[in-house]
Amino acid sequence: MAKILISPIGIGGRFKNDDTSDRQYQETCYKIGDKSYNASRFMASVLYEHFNLDGIIFIGTVKSMWEEIYRFFCDKNGLTMDGEYWLDLACKSDTFNNESELDSLDLSKVEQVLGNHSKCILTKYGLNETELWDNFDKIFEIVNFLNKDDEIYIDITHSFRSLSLFLFLTVTFIQDLVPEKNIKIAGVYYGMLDVTRELGYTPVVDLKSLFDMTSWIKGAYSLQSYGDGNFIAELLKSQSEEQLANQIKELSESLNINNVNAIKQKSSTLRASLQRTVPKTPFKYLIKTLENFVKKFARSSIQESEYQLELAGWYFENFRYATGYITLAEAIITYVCEVEGRDIRNRNVREEMKDILHGRDVRDSKLAQLYFQVNPIRKSIAHALLEEGNQAPDVRNAINNAKYYYQELKTIFKTGIIE
Repeated sequence: MAKILISPIGIGGRFKNDDTSDRQYQETCYKIGDKSYNASRFMASVLYEHFNLDGIIFIGTVKSMWEEIYRFFCDKNGLTMDGEYWLDLACKSDTFNNESELDSLDLSKVEQVLGNHSKCILTKYGLNETELWDNFDKIFEIVNFLNKDDEIYIDITHSFRSLSLFLFLTVTFIQDLVPEKNIKIAGVYYGMLDVTRELGYTPVVDLKSLFDMTSWIKGAYSLQSYGDGNFIAELLKSQSEEQLANQIKELSESLNINNVNAIKQKSSTLRASLQRTVPKTPFKYLIKTLENFVKKFARSSIQESEYQLELAGWYFENFRYATGYITLAEAIITYVCEVEGRDIRNRNVREEMKDILHGRDVRDSKLAQLYFQVNPIRKSIAHALLEEGNQAPDVRNAINNAKYYYQELKTIFKTGIIE
């Protein structure tokens, strides 16, 4: 495992001359927590020293101050600088523009002085969507450079603001898209040069909490849309919210296995806990979303058939058609039990209700006809049928008709009779 810093690099400030860039950053006193780094020019070198990092990935354009990086890190690492190479970089960067080819610069010697686990990536300016996607491809090459379990530190202090933002989003994408590498974002740092004159030093702020917010959003979305609470449960555990984490996980497991009684019980328990919880950042921004989600299932005052029907409707809304059809078919049988005044939990009674639906007096009713359409789909799903032809309902029709069946049954259930 290596600790790698990713840092965009620009063309420097205009402290000496208002008309041209200085090709270097102004010296300042960076401060991380209580520790100060006096007369520092590169935020990257400060982070490298402070966190004892193993390597640096610099990202910049053909106009970026590559010659200054080369000079600075030669001095820092006690290496002899190649003057001709430095001059070549400086002259080329001075004449290049946004139309220059990326392979016009040879940055191999810069990478050498940076040491192991280090790399230089050239990108376009990002002036349009095509260039932005080209940059994404370039930055995504980091995946091939990183090893399993590497830790990433991101510096967004310098260069184009668009590049820093794009880097932030790209690394987020990498973390989600390449889970097998288990890349961890250890910190996202910004040197607040804007307040240097006011404070007398440049505070370094860790913005990782904002990065973490994207994880909370994904966790809430997974729970709300698919009933998968494992991700948000892990996030809550990281904030020592063990009770809430376990309750969300238990509700998620109940939804995933479609245990109706457990769904009702677990959602009611979780709802009560959410009402007592004093939310903390960033969980406090999502608690309302979770409350609304749990409210869908913590309904104890309605008939069991209606509860099953609404549960089936939620499964359909979230494209979980298999579980939705199983629940929908059972909701019809539960409804017939309620109309007939029979025990909804007795297996033999439920089999009798199926016979009633097939009986001469009922089989032509709308309820029975809907059951005859829904149940073959349910059987195909439950038994994972492989047969073709009449025994296996058409998949597209089953998906297209799911919400229609739900709405029709909802109307019938309101009548309280078999019709």
